[in-house]
Amino acid sequence: MRDFGFGRQAGIELPGEEQGLLAPRSRWSAISVSRIAMGHEVAVTALQLLNSVNAIANDGFLMRPYVVRRISTMEGQELQRTEPEILGQPIRSDTARLMAQLMTRVTEDGGTGRHARMPGYAVAGKTGTAQKPIPGGYSDRLNIASFVGFVPSDRPYFSLVVVVDEPLPLRTGGAVAAPIFRQIAEQAVRYLDIPATQTVSR
Repeated sequence: MRDFGFGRQAGIELPGEEQGLLAPRSRWSAISVSRIAMGHEVAVTALQLLNSVNAIANDGFLMRPYVVRRISTMEGQELQRTEPEILGQPIRSDTARLMAQLMTRVTEDGGTGRHARMPGYAVAGKTGTAQKPIPGGYSDRLNIASFVGFVPSDRPYFSLVVVVDEPLPLRTGGAVAAPIFRQIAEQAVRYLDIPATQTVSR
């Protein structure tokens, strides 16, 4: 999990970045493995969530995220440039490609993220429906809905995370965040002029 960037700052060039919560293995209980697998006992930022999925999109390589690629004067003289930096490789490339295929199935018929599907593009993604912590445990009513993914799934151009705090009456990531992901992604593929990868049926 630390190899994927959880529990530590990504080092983005903005102030106030949180490192999230990930207890050291020595403090795990007998049931921590099963609890962490479904999102309890751990807290991640949207940036950490997005960058961990980016590692899958990048053939297993975790990259350092950044906001500004280049700073130059009005005359075009370059003052600063940020180059891509590999932080590690938490999974093998063949495992990353398999994960991308599995995440694509999430947006197909019967998947929890089917509302993120876009005509002409294979979308890889994952829904999230996290219960909000309250004194003594977790809320049965309040949660954080999310959808994170990348497009196209077989040759990614961009990734995107959508997080909705305390949505009501619909509460799941698939019902709330996935449609927002689709709306943003549909505009992004047009703006970036990304060619369709699938035949669109009439």
